[in-house]
Amino acid sequence: MSCPKTSAARTPNTATGGRPLPEADLRGGDGDAIRFQADLLAAVGQAVVASDPAGRVTYWNTAAERLYGWPATEAMGRSLNDLIGARETTEQGDAILAELRRGKCWSGDFFVQDRGGRRFPVYVTDTPVFDRQGRLTAIIGVSVDITESREAERSRRQLVAIVEGSGDAIFGTATDGTVTSWNAAAERLFGFGAGEIIGQPFSLLAPPDRVVEQDQMRARLSAGGPHERLETIRRRRDGSTVEVLITASTATDEQGQVIGLSVIAHDITDRRQAQTALETSRSRLAEAQRTAHLGSFEFDLTNGELTWSEEYHRILGLDLDRAPTAELFASLLHPDDLGWVSRVWVDALKSGSSFDTICRIVRGDAQERWVRSRGSAERADDGKVIKVVGTLMDETERVEAEQVRKLAETRFEIGFEQSAIGTIIADANGSPIRVNRATCALLGRPPNELIGRHMGEYTHPDDAPLAEAVRAGVMAGHDTYQDERRYIRPDSSVVWASSNVTLVRSESGEAQYFFVQLEDITGRKLMEQELAHQVLHDSLTGLPNRTLLTERLTHGLAGSRRRGSKVGVIFLDIDHFKVVNDSLGHTYGDDILRHAAAQIAGAIRPGDTVARFGGDEFVVVCDDISMPETEQVATRVLEAINVPCQIGDQELNITASLGIAVADGTATPESLLRDSDAAMYRAKERGRGRVELFDEALRSKTERLSATASAMHRALERNEFTVYYQPVVDLSTGALVSAEALLRWQHPVLGLVGPDEIIPFAEETGLIVPIGAWVLEQACRQLVRWQRSDPSMSVAVNFSVRQILAPDVTELVDAVLRRTGARAEDLYLELTESVFMRDIDYFARTLGALKALGIRLAVDDFGTGYSSLSYLKRFPFDAVKVDRSFVDGLGTDPHDSALVAAIVAMADALDLEVIAEGVETAGQLADLKRLHCRRAQGFYLARPMTADAITSLVEEPHHWIVD
Repeated sequence: MSCPKTSAARTPNTATGGRPLPEADLRGGDGDAIRFQADLLAAVGQAVVASDPAGRVTYWNTAAERLYGWPATEAMGRSLNDLIGARETTEQGDAILAELRRGKCWSGDFFVQDRGGRRFPVYVTDTPVFDRQGRLTAIIGVSVDITESREAERSRRQLVAIVEGSGDAIFGTATDGTVTSWNAAAERLFGFGAGEIIGQPFSLLAPPDRVVEQDQMRARLSAGGPHERLETIRRRRDGSTVEVLITASTATDEQGQVIGLSVIAHDITDRRQAQTALETSRSRLAEAQRTAHLGSFEFDLTNGELTWSEEYHRILGLDLDRAPTAELFASLLHPDDLGWVSRVWVDALKSGSSFDTICRIVRGDAQERWVRSRGSAERADDGKVIKVVGTLMDETERVEAEQVRKLAETRFEIGFEQSAIGTIIADANGSPIRVNRATCALLGRPPNELIGRHMGEYTHPDDAPLAEAVRAGVMAGHDTYQDERRYIRPDSSVVWASSNVTLVRSESGEAQYFFVQLEDITGRKLMEQELAHQVLHDSLTGLPNRTLLTERLTHGLAGSRRRGSKVGVIFLDIDHFKVVNDSLGHTYGDDILRHAAAQIAGAIRPGDTVARFGGDEFVVVCDDISMPETEQVATRVLEAINVPCQIGDQELNITASLGIAVADGTATPESLLRDSDAAMYRAKERGRGRVELFDEALRSKTERLSATASAMHRALERNEFTVYYQPVVDLSTGALVSAEALLRWQHPVLGLVGPDEIIPFAEETGLIVPIGAWVLEQACRQLVRWQRSDPSMSVAVNFSVRQILAPDVTELVDAVLRRTGARAEDLYLELTESVFMRDIDYFARTLGALKALGIRLAVDDFGTGYSSLSYLKRFPFDAVKVDRSFVDGLGTDPHDSALVAAIVAMADALDLEVIAEGVETAGQLADLKRLHCRRAQGFYLARPMTADAITSLVEEPHHWIVD
């Protein structure tokens, strides 16, 4: 920066401040001005120091005295560097002085020190002073302590770093909900960049059904309410949703007014999934605890919640619906034990110490029982105890046995030998000198193989250091020690034992012997291992489940990329499994799955993973493999599955369809499973019992399916679909009595697209459900319009498998009827026989619920499926539609005439309507009348037409010539 030259005549003097200044003429007006300037410099709040060009102090104001600790009288004439420390290098000092000589001011910051040696930063502005000849006579420096501002800036940067480095989404909003700040984690969680979201309303992140919830929370906080926590759902940029824990608090200004909100959003998706898995594990754990007679408890100090397992309730003699509380447990304690047990718990909750207590309880039936409670604490990162967990076991029998032993010293031998717990007396070196029978049974060795031998000889090698540490610790003064360790029996089997070691000392304190109790806990340890195994394995086959499969796929892909190899995935589905399962029963089905699992496991390479994916689906993961090698493995698996097998009393030929996908550089576990699944479905389409590879053609088909699905989504949104109707004619009168609704797509490029091209894609993508619902509503609305002219008119709508499988299908139909005002008895739902092959019990319930609405049910394409007669008996149908394949042969094929006659006769006997479809000739129409078929439809009578065309036929009654 530059500044105007300052004349020496304007340099401060000592006339008023008592602090020497350069000599100057004080006569006249200039003297008054200088005195005035000196007073100002003396009174100013900033440190002002003047020095000559050599750096000697010529002026030192009061603020400089406070800042640097040197009185002016001691500072005058001394080197500025001696007083406050060197502020720059010689080169820097020369550069600054050169700037000042050119008449420019200099500003900057550096560290100085005061008289006491404290170093601190200051911001300095140096101004040069020149005499009338233009020579530099003085330098005036004004300095300010910037310690606080530097600290504030450091704190600000630190806070910014914390916010940006946080794994949780952190952002701020104004009181009106406008986003004002947005950290990197928020961008990762919600997909919006800071530039996209800042300035936008926070409600952009709320799904429609959560906007009110969000606005209410913001209103409460803006009104000065306390901070809030809320588990809810928020929307990402791509439209997907994520479960989050929202913590929101207010931001206020210096006057305490709310100026905005600070929000932290934590992704709890994994936690929710873990909760579901935890519930499953808990039910398994409850069964395991009941088997082992071992209860568990958990006390969460963060929320005061106490939970007991079912077995814990049973041990205490309490009903399962009794809510666990500390007071309830205390009420069951024996009065003599209440005090010390309470102290143990208080110590555990305060200091986090573990405990292992045995005390008495008095149950509701007046039984006095001894229970053993073990507990340990969990701590937060700051060391604070946040949870105490442990177990409870009924130790009545063991405790009473111990009491008997202590009360009857003379019967020690009997007690020692009869104890159900392994008991050992060992010398100071740890070698047994006496063992009881329980010890021999536990360790699988006779007394002569135990006595005199160090126990380390049959201690599991991994636990030997622990055993020696226990002995050394006890010898050092810790007279009792407990642990759990493994021992090796002569047959190489391993047994787990809970070891209780006590050092018995003489009256003088010398170690005499060890008293050791061993309790067989092998069952409990195996149970714990089994529980850990069950979390990641299928309970029926013992194979890895989907969770472990995904984990191994993830690790396999990571390892393959490091090694430059590939991962192959084989997706296997047992052919016609549901048919076998439904016909032979679930027990046979389970046996088939176990058999298949064993066959697959025996056919794959060592190191490959086979997992049960779900139902009758299995997945094989092959690491470090090529496509040809994967095909070889798949072929071996297929051959192993196809071998005839004996399941129960049945000899079955099982086949399977297999699909293969091999990872490329962009593969993920999800993409490999998806692609191999697609290949497997192609194997089913090509005849089943074969292996298919996922290739470019299949990839193209998948992409084409996705593109068609997207186009159909847009078609539904853009109202490109329309409904045509084919008349149904009464063959006795020629009158129009009903119309079948048929879907058409008015494609902007392809023109009118028929159902043969629409329905398969809609079925495969699941779009048939929303499209079918739309067709149902259009047909019902049109029916109401037609019935204004002909109240007897009815309409028929086709329903697919997916529509019937939708869980809310009954509610959907009921809602459409209510919205449109259509009469239920005038609506026919047509279902093909293939629908009922899926789950007979389910469809019986679903069709019963639909029938209860009052609608009519018809079997479409009757006679082309399986077990048609049984379906007519089992399900509440009102009509059957004779398939066009039978109508085609009327007049030419006597078998078709006989079949149609049989169908009509059967329908008459069951009081069902009969509609013949596909009538295309006058001869077919005449034959149907001869066979007493009452209704028909087909191109001979009328092609599918628009709703308006049907309306014309209804408003001006039309009769077909059917004689």
